[in-house]
Amino acid sequence: MGLFSSNKDDNDNNAPKGEINSLGIDLGTLNTVVAKPSGDKFDLYQIPSVVAVKRDDQSSVLAVGEEAKLMLGRTPEDIIALRPLKKGVIESVVQAQALLMKAMEIGRKEKEKVGRIVIGIPGDSTEVEKKAAEEIGIKAGADFVLVINEGLASAIGSGLPIAKPNGILIVDVGAGSTDLVVISLGGITDIQTVRYGGDDIDNNIVKIVKEKFNVEIGIHEAEQSKINVGLVKSSSKDLENLTMETIGKSVETNRPEKVIIDSQLVSEAVEPIIAEIIVALNQILKRLSPELIAGVYHNSLAVGGGSQLRGLKERICDEFKIPIKISNDPMTVVAKGAAIVAAEPRALEPEVRLSGFK
Repeated sequence: MGLFSSNKDDNDNNAPKGEINSLGIDLGTLNTVVAKPSGDKFDLYQIPSVVAVKRDDQSSVLAVGEEAKLMLGRTPEDIIALRPLKKGVIESVVQAQALLMKAMEIGRKEKEKVGRIVIGIPGDSTEVEKKAAEEIGIKAGADFVLVINEGLASAIGSGLPIAKPNGILIVDVGAGSTDLVVISLGGITDIQTVRYGGDDIDNNIVKIVKEKFNVEIGIHEAEQSKINVGLVKSSSKDLENLTMETIGKSVETNRPEKVIIDSQLVSEAVEPIIAEIIVALNQILKRLSPELIAGVYHNSLAVGGGSQLRGLKERICDEFKIPIKISNDPMTVVAKGAAIVAAEPRALEPEVRLSGFK
């Protein structure tokens, strides 16, 4: 299984050489994160993965990022705000290109050229989807583009010992999908992708609030309730049931109405997605060799926005007896790992990483 793909051959004379400006980009369903190497640290930038376009000509981009996100659900008849990616997959090349151009723009100084970018994408992306990501990178102005698995990028960005012959497990709970990746000797030994994530939780919250209170709330309010009071069901007795108040639209009267959303309601919305992740993780462990199980036990990490849900690590420990850790910077590790590879793209090639092990 390849670690990453490239739009150019390594021997291409047009590929950039020597000192070049490089960026790591996590082109996510919900947010796009940019990491730029700066000494032994990173300059980090984040924008919402939203583009506003003309309704009758969706190739005509009017706004990108934060400005476009504010338009979601609030646009006039001739403008539409949407996300270029769904479930981690590029749905519109033109809109995704505009998003990537914006990301590259904020990640560089004035008049500075981006030589090389590495883009993190879901683990089960097809060759067509990888090619689409590469093409938008070139069209957006990069000289050289690599595409890397998000789980592997997360492990690199987290500083885990990926070159050792031990198992590492990454559970990447994103907005559109969840990747479960096992890594050893710098390469991916197994992968399982669940096409469910944080967006599905938000949609479930909207549905449950309507069923329980006969009130419709916006997707922004659902997302905020997930962040503020979110909870995953587990055996832990230490996780408090929190509440928050939000405003929705009464189905009966069409008037504004207050509703109280608590952690138990959110946990009900979370449960179907957690159940899918548990099934996938069970399949991963079933295929896992005895030689890697000890490494997975000691080196399991949850990343992505969904990893911040209270009770997630407790639930995984309940189900599998794995003391998984939650990343300290779950929203940026993919971009950081991609930036590290962008700075030295051959570091993950078999002969290079195995020579490091020897």
